[in-house]
Amino acid sequence: MESHPASLALAWCEHLDPRGISSAADIQTMTENGQCFTATSGQASAVYVVEIINGVAWINGCKGQGGVKWQNLLLPLIEQQASGCKAVGFQTKRRGLVKAAQRQGYQITGWILKKNLSHD
Repeated sequence: MESHPASLALAWCEHLDPRGISSAADIQTMTENGQCFTATSGQASAVYVVEIINGVAWINGCKGQGGVKWQNLLLPLIEQQASGCKAVGFQTKRRGLVKAAQRQGYQITGWILKKNLSHD
């Protein structure tokens, strides 16, 4: 099976999963199950995947590059795309993204806790 262009753009993003359980194969599955979008601004671009689950538009993956603060552009855009949904949600381990989203009205609805047991 040929990889979806979005999965190629999102390659190496599995390590950003705050649960720490995603693999490279999960990126391919995510792009197959969700709706994939590309945004551009000058030489900058971003790719993101949204999946509607129980009336919530979940941003399953996003990767931007270039000199654009994508969170300031994409979150409002995704909210417009999610017209008819009851919410937009995502998870991240990037503190700066959390703060930017909170400034736009997003709320923290939980925590992911993990304890490493290996002593490497």
